[in-house]
Amino acid sequence: MMIQELMPTVRSKGIAVLLLDAENLQLSLEMEGFLQQQSSFQITCKIAFANWRTLGNVDQSLYERGYDLIQVPGAKDAADGKMITFGCQLREFYPKAKTVFVCSSDAVMLSLCNCLLQQELEVYRVVKQDNQIKVTKYPNGSTLSFGQQAKSNKANNKTSTTQSDDRNRAIIEKQLLNIIRSEGDDKTTIDLSKLGMEYNLRHKEAVTKALKKLKLGGNFMKFLTNSKVLKLENINKVYKVSIIN
Repeated sequence: MMIQELMPTVRSKGIAVLLLDAENLQLSLEMEGFLQQQSSFQITCKIAFANWRTLGNVDQSLYERGYDLIQVPGAKDAADGKMITFGCQLREFYPKAKTVFVCSSDAVMLSLCNCLLQQELEVYRVVKQDNQIKVTKYPNGSTLSFGQQAKSNKANNKTSTTQSDDRNRAIIEKQLLNIIRSEGDDKTTIDLSKLGMEYNLRHKEAVTKALKKLKLGGNFMKFLTNSKVLKLENINKVYKVSIIN
């Protein structure tokens, strides 16, 4: 592939470039997103180096994700050498480059990182360690782990979902309480069927539909069973809903 073919046509003030030793490291779409979060510049150019004949359909997958693929001979460390040579000329090929991600766990890539620093580029070294992808701002920046980040995000998302469910549950429960207090026996108990009909009249939709819209499932009886303010009971073969004091 001619180097000129890799030249980006962008108008932004700066771009980020990702250099990948595909024989040493594989990046998923999620990992790429994690790397993008570390840079204030868009990762516009992604270039992968490998002897593609030995990597199955990896080249096809990377190509479909927008990588430029550079073929290297099958000699040992050929991908390393090509990537280092290419990276040390990066300013010539990409004058708008501001940030470079060097994706390889090989220690020899430290020489490339130093070469990129001499070109006044912001450098991130990306390595695989303990089954995690770790990114470090080179040479002395902090290290972040994709595995830890993903785990943290998952926990945060779970907490956020729980809080949202609690808010939505409270909305429905308040609507049901208002009905019971105005239409129920002694303002505390009401037949389940009457509660459902009254809800439909007041809110112009079935309570099961309202539950689905708020992502609380569509099972009204299950909703009541799990409620902390309402109690569902079968009294003489009639289901009744009462307010928990």
